[in-house]
Amino acid sequence: MSISRDELVNIFTVVSFLAHAEKDVHVAEKKVLIAVFKAAGITQEEQNKMKSNTSLEEMLKHIQSVEAKHTLVELMALVAASDGKFEDEERVIIKKIMKRVGVADDHPYFDDNNLDVPSVRANVGKILKSIKTLAPKP
Repeated sequence: MSISRDELVNIFTVVSFLAHAEKDVHVAEKKVLIAVFKAAGITQEEQNKMKSNTSLEEMLKHIQSVEAKHTLVELMALVAASDGKFEDEERVIIKKIMKRVGVADDHPYFDDNNLDVPSVRANVGKILKSIKTLAPKP
């Protein structure tokens, strides 16, 4: 099973929510968001849909497939690691979201309640490549 476009838009909405949780979005986080939006070919219409989503709980209900949940965790880790540090607020949000969507705490990027920032950064290319495969074909 692959990720539906609707799931993908909801994943990106949740990831954007995470990036904005600290009020001031770090420049590195903005760059990561732009890169993943481009990699997935997010349209203006989809961006508008993302902006209209205000309920995190509603967004999470639409992320159903195992692949979508895995992609969500990978992208949250990527955004959280982009500025080089894993903030407490990011930790709390990511842990809650992982629990809510049913992803175990033993994800490879997380160890003892911490994010393995070097590991995430080493896999940026792989993560972006996997997102590109979800983009609509021209």
